[in-house]
Amino acid sequence: MSFSRRQFLRGGAGLGATAALAACGSSSAPAPQAPISAGPAPDLSSTPFKHSVASGDPTSSNIILWTRVTADPLQDSTVAWAIHDNPALAGTPVAAGSALSEAAHDYCVKVDAGGLSAGQTYYYQFNALGFASPIGRFRTLPTGTAEAIARLRIGVVSCSNFAHGYFHAYRSLVERNDVDFILHNGDYLYEYGDGEYGDTRLCEPPHEMIALPDYRMRHAQYKTDPDLQELHRQYAWINIWDDHETTDNSRKCTANNHTEGEPPDGEGNWYERKAQGIQAYFEWLPIRPVPEDVTTAGQLFDPIEGRTWRNFEIGELANLMMIDTRLWGRDDQASGAGFAASEVNDFQSADPMCGDTTAHRDMLGPDQESWLHGQLTGSPARWKLLGNQIMLGHWQVVQPLTSEDQGRFVNTDAWDGYPESQKRLYDVLDGTAGNDPVDNLVVMSGDIHSSWGMDLPRVSGTPDTNPTDDSPGYTSLGVEFIAPAISSPSLVALDDTQSSAISAANAHMKFIEFAHKGFVIVDITPERVVGEWWFQGLDADIDSPEYNGPAEFAKALETLDGRNVLTETAQTTPPENPPVLAPALAPPPAAQTA
Repeated sequence: MSFSRRQFLRGGAGLGATAALAACGSSSAPAPQAPISAGPAPDLSSTPFKHSVASGDPTSSNIILWTRVTADPLQDSTVAWAIHDNPALAGTPVAAGSALSEAAHDYCVKVDAGGLSAGQTYYYQFNALGFASPIGRFRTLPTGTAEAIARLRIGVVSCSNFAHGYFHAYRSLVERNDVDFILHNGDYLYEYGDGEYGDTRLCEPPHEMIALPDYRMRHAQYKTDPDLQELHRQYAWINIWDDHETTDNSRKCTANNHTEGEPPDGEGNWYERKAQGIQAYFEWLPIRPVPEDVTTAGQLFDPIEGRTWRNFEIGELANLMMIDTRLWGRDDQASGAGFAASEVNDFQSADPMCGDTTAHRDMLGPDQESWLHGQLTGSPARWKLLGNQIMLGHWQVVQPLTSEDQGRFVNTDAWDGYPESQKRLYDVLDGTAGNDPVDNLVVMSGDIHSSWGMDLPRVSGTPDTNPTDDSPGYTSLGVEFIAPAISSPSLVALDDTQSSAISAANAHMKFIEFAHKGFVIVDITPERVVGEWWFQGLDADIDSPEYNGPAEFAKALETLDGRNVLTETAQTTPPENPPVLAPALAPPPAAQTA
């Protein structure tokens, strides 16, 4: 992506004014703000915090706090916020301030609160128009040696489709109260209109989201879901988008579910549509733009380029790298299945706006790829955690017979469909790129509405290999946990014969399950990482508004420090004495005055 193209689109498409500075945390009373212009007195018969509260992108000292003020009529307002170290919000806040709810950002509020202690649980609340918001909770990231941190637990989720069912799995995660934060690997929402991809619940707007008001309205609808609200309220989230946050199979320069041209025959210009989807995403989610992508320090809305690739340092225990395999640098994908790498390797866009500079299919783009490789080779952390959207490991139709025969693959909408990018990443992992080999890569993926646990070899075991856990017949460069969908439709329910056929051609796959919804718990210690699959139910269970929880344990696989392979293990024991959940109800309004 080029700086100038994004700037042009932001100006030409009329996507909003320059972002306002967000208030930063301090130990003082709420800071004064510029006067709010007078408007009609709002209706104060109900809370303006209809979309509850959320937090995200935690560091060892900072957190993004989010809410939206929905007054009737909508109007700009001042919003106070405070963070406490106890769920009763008793005593002097550890940080407090104020921010603005403005039309320019769809009345959303984001605060980058700092000055917090590492590895601590905090509770927060907003106040506006005489009303108090629900109380939220988050935990900052720990610091120190891997042994001092001792343990970290992540709830991994993906593919949450409002139209296709209910978010029961989100409620299960809240009830567990045993993870440090939530990692959402994309498809947080879907673009389709009523009946186009699910008919369990109706969409707002009822048509496909194409323009900025559509994207904003769909985000608003999702944040009325009580289970989504509660998971946001109780945990900080680290988000990355996949394709449906804009439209199906979106990439840098095109998308499958986009028709160029003026309405009603077309859906406008792709670059403009993409920019508007990005704007709504940064308005409605507690995500922090990276410093290199803003014009002013502290800017939280409307990043220049829409960059979401970033990392989170968790002491010496782990470095979490979030990558964008969709909108930043991804070339068009090939079509078909049963393909060889050589058949899909070459591509270059003819679109002069695209800025495509290579003759092969890029997944990340040169700048993001360089950043990722540098993170992998330069991080001193014990574990390298990768938040990734689409399957990184090979899914083969036919198992290769020799190391030179790379086999034939199933899915072009995966890293297999971008073999040059995949190869360069594997070169970094095994050291053939000129660096020292990288151990302990743990990839956490989503997208495919099913559950997979696999090793990451360049080439899977050969047919005459008799693999064991200690000698699998290949050299693995890391491991991958793929989370099932929260509500999006399952692929198929495989019978034993079909499952066996996939396993026979893919010896590196240790777990495959296509039918159930749910989530993955990733449990990290200095000695090992365990991935646990928890199943909420089948499509029919998710279609029912009746909660069918709690989720049930299905499978656990672990990788040991320095091993880079998965083996079956027992379910982990949740931590004892978890932090108290934030109270269920907000206090009544202090004063109902305009």
